[in-house]
Amino acid sequence: MIRRTTCLALALLWVGSHLMAAALPGFSAHELVRMDRISDPQPSPDGSRIAFVRRQTDIEADKGRTDIWVVDGQGDDLRRLTDHEASDSGPRWSADGSSLYFLSSRSGSSQVWRLGSDGEGAKQITDLPLDVNGFVLSPDGASLALALDVFPDCESLSCTRERLDEQEAAKATGRIYDQLFVRHWDTWKDGRRSHLFIHPIGAGSVVDLMSGMHADSPSKPFGGMEEVAFTPDGKGLVFTARDVGSAEPWSTDFDLYHVPADGSSPPR
Repeated sequence: MIRRTTCLALALLWVGSHLMAAALPGFSAHELVRMDRISDPQPSPDGSRIAFVRRQTDIEADKGRTDIWVVDGQGDDLRRLTDHEASDSGPRWSADGSSLYFLSSRSGSSQVWRLGSDGEGAKQITDLPLDVNGFVLSPDGASLALALDVFPDCESLSCTRERLDEQEAAKATGRIYDQLFVRHWDTWKDGRRSHLFIHPIGAGSVVDLMSGMHADSPSKPFGGMEEVAFTPDGKGLVFTARDVGSAEPWSTDFDLYHVPADGSSPPR
């Protein structure tokens, strides 16, 4: 009797699950691609608002776009702050919460922009010959720490830009490697490193804080600007890097380095 009851219960469970599956609409890869993605939530200094990135996919145009949105701490007053056809991402609040710094490609390359917390008055802050991959705003709001891919032996950003242009124009595409990595995950190595630069807001030139280091900060391929922090007084930066020379492919020796924010001495 117990065996018969168990079999009947299993049969009813099987039938019920199939009836439910037949009644529910299918969830295909198409719906998965069309879903919006929410990322990078950033609370305002007073905690009353949260800025975040929303990614939407344009199926017809076969591309995605990202914009910056803001919502209050209770989940109300949801507002879209950017509505440009270019990608906007990486929102970071100013110390007083009156404005947001963010990355945008609207000028033709990835640069740092700033707009009011109401979404008005977008202004380009950096105008460099290389893409800005990430940034950290100093506590006093006077400068930015930027992550840029550069050739370590170049003394200027224009040197890296010129070398990249020469490579693109060259008829030959072969490369010579004298040490690993040759390829890291899905990216071929081209000799550039992610270095941290200090960029005064308003005036002044950028300074390579990792000059001569054959290391990446943020780390590659998955590191981000959470690996970089200003000291509370804004006079220095602490960052993570793996600076181990030819042993890099076999090493996980990441260390913390401190460097003056003005680049007056090398990292230690």
